[in-house]
Amino acid sequence: MSIERSIPELAAWYAQYDDISYRQASPDAYHHELVRTAEALRDDGIIDWDDWLALESLADQAHVRALEDAVAAHVSDPDT
Repeated sequence: MSIERSIPELAAWYAQYDDISYRQASPDAYHHELVRTAEALRDDGIIDWDDWLALESLADQAHVRALEDAVAAHVSDPDT
C-alpha cells in the first residue's frame, strides 16, 4: 500500500479512523464517514483505487470491531 500518512488529507482520514470515542458512540456513522472520506480522496486523485480498497477494508474492520464491542458491552451490562 502506498498510502502516506504525511499527506494532510490522509492524515485527516487516519485521525478520523483513530477516533475511538466516535467509533464507540456511533459505529455506523463512523464507518459511513470513513468510507465517504476515502471515496472523496479517490475521486480527487489523492489516492488510487487500490489505496481506496485498503482504506475501505480498514474502515470495515474497525466497524466490525466496534459492533462486536457494543454487543459485548451490552451483554455484560444490559441496563446501560
